[in-house]
Amino acid sequence: MQYDEIFTNHPPSNGRAVQRSEDAGASFTDMTLDTNGVSRHPDQHAMAAVPGNPDILFNADDGGIWRLDGSFTNASIQCGSRGLTGADRTDCFQWLLKIPTSITTLNGGLGTLQYQSLSLNPADPLNDLLGGTQDNGTHAFQSGAWFESIGGDGGQSGISASNANIRTHTYFEAQVDVNFHGSSSVWWDWIADSLFEVEPQSFYIPIIFDPTNAGYMYAGLDFVWRTTDNGGDQATLDAHCNEFSGDFPANVTCGDWVRLAQGKNKALGDGKFWGNDKLTAGFVVATERAPSDNGTLWVGTRRGRVFVTSNANDVNPSKVNFFRIDTSAQPSRFVSGLDIDPTNPNHAFISYSGYNAYATAAGQAPGHVFEVTYNPVAHTASFGSDLATNLGDQPITDIAVDWSKGDVYVSTDFGVFARKSGDTNWQEAGSGLPPVAVYGLTINLSAGSRVLYAATHGRSAWRLDLPAVP
Repeated sequence: MQYDEIFTNHPPSNGRAVQRSEDAGASFTDMTLDTNGVSRHPDQHAMAAVPGNPDILFNADDGGIWRLDGSFTNASIQCGSRGLTGADRTDCFQWLLKIPTSITTLNGGLGTLQYQSLSLNPADPLNDLLGGTQDNGTHAFQSGAWFESIGGDGGQSGISASNANIRTHTYFEAQVDVNFHGSSSVWWDWIADSLFEVEPQSFYIPIIFDPTNAGYMYAGLDFVWRTTDNGGDQATLDAHCNEFSGDFPANVTCGDWVRLAQGKNKALGDGKFWGNDKLTAGFVVATERAPSDNGTLWVGTRRGRVFVTSNANDVNPSKVNFFRIDTSAQPSRFVSGLDIDPTNPNHAFISYSGYNAYATAAGQAPGHVFEVTYNPVAHTASFGSDLATNLGDQPITDIAVDWSKGDVYVSTDFGVFARKSGDTNWQEAGSGLPPVAVYGLTINLSAGSRVLYAATHGRSAWRLDLPAVP
């Protein structure tokens, strides 16, 4: 997609994600947008023309499969109202001379979206979900049906445990919205003025609602950032920072995030305050709050640093004290998952991405899955031995624990695997899921709704009902 040709006051094209030539490439017309305003996806992967009828085209992209019906319309008259001059005006009249009359989706019955993760409403975990997708928006699942709640790239999302009407989603990097009206498509408010591109950050940043402190949210960049009122005053955000209707005045800051443990040398990712190891773009990639207290927060970075604070809820953000608990004996790789014991805030399971082979070749510690116990007095931790015994040397992308039964679940590039309580070997977690990359696991352990969700990268969203607790 030629973004600089559409995100401008004078667009000379419709994006040119797909172009068509009838004269062996001497000239092209723009196939990106049809006469009804339906646009092709920016990332194309495959195309196939109908034999004997080259006007009908099928194309595959990050949004599934789409079809041109074989009819075209001269839309060049639109160029006259775009304020174009010179070569841009000439190009526009050429590119819009023959655009598709109709671009239609053929995605009925397909499940091919690339989910990053799934979040759930703790009060209704079987029927109320949010999930961000690769370049296909953030989708909501309610009453047995999916719909797009907000477009664009879809990263991490969340539903407040204190008020299920309050939700958040991200696009890419630290671009964060909040919604005070459930998953309503028109009520997403921008709250990232203080976050976006201010310091090193992941393409999809980690962001969570606090499980016990209403209004608290945490976002991981080079530091951990916090808001205590869901990003700001609702009336102000709804009036001025709404993605569709806000006026964004200069005197209004959309989002009131603040750094925790302030001080330029205390960045958790690259900060040398914590040591000279595991640096180099080591921004925060995992955040998890313990559900059994009001202050314990575990944090992991891209280069394998692990931190714990017991007072993440301190009124004064500069007094939040982080303690680094990993050493050189633990992997120097991406912390891909954290799951904290719901009865003990100092007990957790941690997963790492990457390969042991590359780590050991570089003189670094191997390992993929660890059970960790933190001592909040001595500020040290026991990581135990690597539990990924028969999984093979493959990246672990996330982890979820059935704490009531002692079963541990991990996701990989080939599906979801389980280590049942009392067993040292891993097995496929369940039947039905194809061998697909799973980027996120979300578990709910409420009585009557014990379920594990898998966010796959290319085969949509899946659910595994967990056995009841005896």
